[in-house]
Amino acid sequence: MNSSTKVLLIEDDENNRFLVEQILGGAGFAVESFDNAERGLEGLSRNLPDILISDINLPGMDGFGVVDAVRNDPVLRYIPIILITAQTERDYLIRGFERGASDFLFKPFKKDELLARVQAALGTKQLYLEQQRLEKQNAALHRALGDRTHYAEILGQSRAMQRVYSLIEQVKDSSVSVLITGESGTGKELVARALHFMGNRAARPFVAQNCSALQEQLLESELFGHVRGAFTGAVRDREGLFETANGGTLFLDELGDMPMGLQAKLLRVLQDGTVVPVGSNKAKKVDVRVVAATNKPLERLIKEGKFREDLFYRINVVQIELPPLRDRSEDVPMLAEHFLAERARKEGRGVKQLSSSALARLSAHHWPGNVRELQNEISRAYLLSGDRSNVEAEDLLLSSDVGSRKGITAGQLPLKEALAALEKEIIQAALNEHGGNKSEAARRLGISRSNLISKVQEYGLVTDE
Repeated sequence: MNSSTKVLLIEDDENNRFLVEQILGGAGFAVESFDNAERGLEGLSRNLPDILISDINLPGMDGFGVVDAVRNDPVLRYIPIILITAQTERDYLIRGFERGASDFLFKPFKKDELLARVQAALGTKQLYLEQQRLEKQNAALHRALGDRTHYAEILGQSRAMQRVYSLIEQVKDSSVSVLITGESGTGKELVARALHFMGNRAARPFVAQNCSALQEQLLESELFGHVRGAFTGAVRDREGLFETANGGTLFLDELGDMPMGLQAKLLRVLQDGTVVPVGSNKAKKVDVRVVAATNKPLERLIKEGKFREDLFYRINVVQIELPPLRDRSEDVPMLAEHFLAERARKEGRGVKQLSSSALARLSAHHWPGNVRELQNEISRAYLLSGDRSNVEAEDLLLSSDVGSRKGITAGQLPLKEALAALEKEIIQAALNEHGGNKSEAARRLGISRSNLISKVQEYGLVTDE
């Protein structure tokens, strides 16, 4: 054993202390001994050992107190600790392990047993060193990201968003599949774009496809391509999005809506990196990182037989969960000001400010439509504020205000105008609730999609769809 391997011993019994020193010294260890906990801890701080051995029954602070002191110290906490005791009761041992002891040595002990325990502690030391390395790496990453107000196109300085930034930073250069989860309107595509454009595939294509936007046959052709004559209208060979995204990233939005038949084909791509165009039996090799997003609980869909469990485990290698806006309300003012400036640029008009009353109302709102609802709300408020330099609280038409705003209450507007104003707010609230999805909003309102579209145009409502 190399004499550079240091052991610090705390033992008040002189005979036991001498015995341990003789055994370990004879085996080549450098041993430093102390007869009480206080002096032993001073020695620990002054000359970091590789292993600490301490008796439990000590004058003053006992061995459990030593463990507590070491594990609570940011520098000493990575030292393996062997406790010496004559007690063998289960509760006694559990108490030691719960506090952070690495091992126990029971009196009376033999030379071979002591050396075996020390050798095992040296193995544990490597685990502690790896833990220390990872903690330092995470701390450095946290320092780098901790004061960020944005990451790529994503805005937010809340702790919840810092965790999102940290995850993106850790996996952006990997090729593993990523599943982005979160409610509608939380910005899942922005995370997918950040994973691509902040990573080592940024120079290659980023391709996005909404899995709920097309019927099964069209989606299959869109993803995997087709050969001439594969179906009516297939007049020429066409490459699919997997081939288009070769070397880059394919973002599959609303993955939970993908038909079961296509899920099997997607699983094959993830397993062996090949695609087979519709109407062909020839596989094509592709190098594509798949990033998927869903606002549906896939675990529940698996139980209902609507989503393949094997695909879930293939796609969910890393999961990034986006918090709803109501859980990061401290980000609302920053986001609102950003969207206000963005709307000013699009309109080619002057930048406006949010009044304190407007900010208070925005911060107090529940935001069922999340960031997308906030963006729509700010865009509309900018237009309603007219030539004023400020956006005031009365310019906001929040979904929780439906039917309660000044001018809609009975007797303050003619009936026709009051009903029109109320209808406008109800439609906007439905659009906000469903993230601008007109089909979902129309279904919620019990009207046709074409009717909803005409109402949107009539009232000049703001929607991203």
